[in-house]
Amino acid sequence: MQKTIFITGASSGLEKATAKLFQQADWNVIATMRNPENETELTEIENITLLKLDVTNPAQTKETVEKAISLSNIDVVFNNAGYGLMGAFESLSDEKILRQINTNLLGVLRVTQAFIPYFRAKKGGLFISTTSIGGFMGFPLHSMYHATKSLWRAGAKACPLN
Repeated sequence: MQKTIFITGASSGLEKATAKLFQQADWNVIATMRNPENETELTEIENITLLKLDVTNPAQTKETVEKAISLSNIDVVFNNAGYGLMGAFESLSDEKILRQINTNLLGVLRVTQAFIPYFRAKKGGLFISTTSIGGFMGFPLHSMYHATKSLWRAGAKACPLN
C-alpha cells in the first residue's frame, strides 16, 4: 500500500526537495505552502498534491489538515515550515518577534495538534519536525530564532508523555 507524507512549507528549499524525494520513492505527497498558485515545478509531478496552508492561520490549518485527511491516509507529517529571523535582539520589533513565534513554534504546534486525534484513531503515524542546532545552543543575532527552536524541542520531548 502506498504511503502518504504531509509536508508544510514545501514551496522551496529542503521542503521542496523532500517532496520530490518522497515522490521518487513512490509515496503520495501532500505538499503545503502559502501560495500554491505560484508553484510551477511540483504541479507537474505525479503523486504530489498541493494544498494552501499558512501555518500562522489557525482556521486554515484545521481546514487544510481535514482536507488532507479526506484525500489520503496520512502516514507521516513533516513540520518543516519556518524561517530564521536575524538581528540584534534590541532591534527586533514586536511584530517581527510575534511572526517568528507564530511561524516556527505555534505553526508546528497547530499542525501537530490537528493530526494527533487522527493518528490516535488509526493507531499509528509519525511526526517529523525540522529543528536546528539553534535549539541546542545560541549564536549571535539569532536570539528569537533559537528561542522558538528551543521551545519546540522541549515541548516535543514531552509530547509522547501525554
